[in-house]
Amino acid sequence: MKKIVIWLAIMAICCSCAAFAEEEVSLTYRNLGQGLYRLGNTGYIVEHWNNFIGDEYMLRNIERNAKEYNTYIPLDGQVKKYVYFIENPRCVNMAEDLSGENEIYKKIESLFETTQTGTLALDDYTQFLDWYYVTDHHWNHKGSYQAYCDIIDMMFGPQEEKMVPLEEVEFEDIPFNGSFNSMLNYSRSPENFKVYRFPDLVPYKVTVNGSPAKSYGNWDRYFNGKYQRLTVYNHYNGFYGGDRSELILKTDRPEKKTLLMFSNSYSDAIKLLLLQHLHLSCLLPFLINVLRC
Repeated sequence: MKKIVIWLAIMAICCSCAAFAEEEVSLTYRNLGQGLYRLGNTGYIVEHWNNFIGDEYMLRNIERNAKEYNTYIPLDGQVKKYVYFIENPRCVNMAEDLSGENEIYKKIESLFETTQTGTLALDDYTQFLDWYYVTDHHWNHKGSYQAYCDIIDMMFGPQEEKMVPLEEVEFEDIPFNGSFNSMLNYSRSPENFKVYRFPDLVPYKVTVNGSPAKSYGNWDRYFNGKYQRLTVYNHYNGFYGGDRSELILKTDRPEKKTLLMFSNSYSDAIKLLLLQHLHLSCLLPFLINVLRC
């Protein structure tokens, strides 16, 4: 296998943002049960934010895990290492001013030895409404595309040509009932499943848990109308491909770089987009429990 030259961790973490309330924003958390809340009158379902800034147990875990990762792949000039941090309602109080820098992100930035760090920062709650699903914890096609652009700029520089969507596709016969609706046994959704359609991807080979696979994700099947029409179905996994214990994507372009990426299901939506810039991508789920959401 070609030597790994890029290391990337994508983190969605439970944390808190130091902030002050904005008088013009009046968002309340209405308890729906199952640890879920309705966010004001937006219609969005979220998990309540947690204040872990003073949580010594969590901070010790971050410190221990940072030490392990710094030791596992040292920043020795041969491998470039990147961390991308995702802000979501689990780590910020949506009813407060979100413009300040996230305290846990600053902690990660100071502890993890990296070439560079980046973040999908929520500067105000309207960004959350634009980047996330109404009834699911994941980012939607807009949020994931923003993260893809951020990560490519971080790893290759702004001069790197990025994939540009051809169009937004809305599946009008798929009301998207996400993970939160499943938890609450809700079967009505205010939004349909939407994705971006991109130009043709470079040919690639897939290995899942050591065995060859035909493809990762079902982009073409969805665009050809071949998808589940059940009232409650995980279309995020169905379209993008879902988590795998070990996923290797190879484009047979040895002049390109090789990436080792640690992430959770947030990266499902951008794995194939990142691959357009790589020779080989090795993807593993996060081994750090505290960094899983």
